[in-house]
Amino acid sequence: MNIEHRTSSLKRRLFTLCLMFAAVALTHAEPLKVASLNPVVSDLARQVGGDDVEVIDLMPVGVNPHTFYPSPAVLKATTESDLLLVAGKGLETYIEDFTASLGGKPPIFCVGCTVPSLRVEVDEVFICCPAHARGAIDPHWWHSVKNARRAALAIAKEFGKRDAANADDYDRRSDVYAEKLDTLYRWARSEIGRISRRDRELTTSHAAFGYLCREFGLRSITVQGLTTEDRPTPDYLKDVIKTLRKHDVKAVFPEDNANPKVLGSMVREAGVEIGGELYAGTLPKATPTYEAMVRHNVSTIVESLLESNEE
Repeated sequence: MNIEHRTSSLKRRLFTLCLMFAAVALTHAEPLKVASLNPVVSDLARQVGGDDVEVIDLMPVGVNPHTFYPSPAVLKATTESDLLLVAGKGLETYIEDFTASLGGKPPIFCVGCTVPSLRVEVDEVFICCPAHARGAIDPHWWHSVKNARRAALAIAKEFGKRDAANADDYDRRSDVYAEKLDTLYRWARSEIGRISRRDRELTTSHAAFGYLCREFGLRSITVQGLTTEDRPTPDYLKDVIKTLRKHDVKAVFPEDNANPKVLGSMVREAGVEIGGELYAGTLPKATPTYEAMVRHNVSTIVESLLESNEE
């Protein structure tokens, strides 16, 4: 074998080895680093991202999104990410100052901007902030299962743009998750269908469940704005009692981070039961998934309203 032939053979072997190393490198490529400012959005990202995405939770589960403000540590974690996911629709009231601090990195994807909006339209609104005044856009879009389905598909498409090598996997996972949410939607509609139409009034302390009410045929009544710290004045309490009696309300549902003493003082005189706690802006700590949140909320509503109807 002459030198020229040996050289050519060696080059082919080196080329083959390079291809093999490249294939191994692709197989072990670093996952897409995605920061998220909302636990619900984080779960949707994990469902469609799988092992191809590392989701960084900037807001812990259990924190009230209306009182959360990013710390310097959150800012640092965000700048080290490839993409930032936000719930949008005005939920992150701090977003302009926060993004200005990021210096243009990373790019931002507004998940809530991909789904239809609903304006606050409830029988009584005790304003806790401009975002919850009558006619304002309701930022709690995830309480519509159909919206969550749309959002998950949109997140998958965005991941595919940022990570084209795994685009097919994102699409596959999003299709599987969409079917799962379709099943969840049918279950929720069937459960709420057990409540007689005259008793389908969802009375909450916070105007956070408008999307759920619209999707499943419930009527929304809100008796308190801020649920964690407010101390009602006598006149305020009279207005709440009047509202409860006017609508013959059977149960009032607090949020998981509400102050039960404050809400209790509002409803005790009206002879109204306090229903189970609902998750409005976060996920259950024990099972921090969107599906677990929906199943908990729907089951709690149905159980309380059916019991009150039997009494």
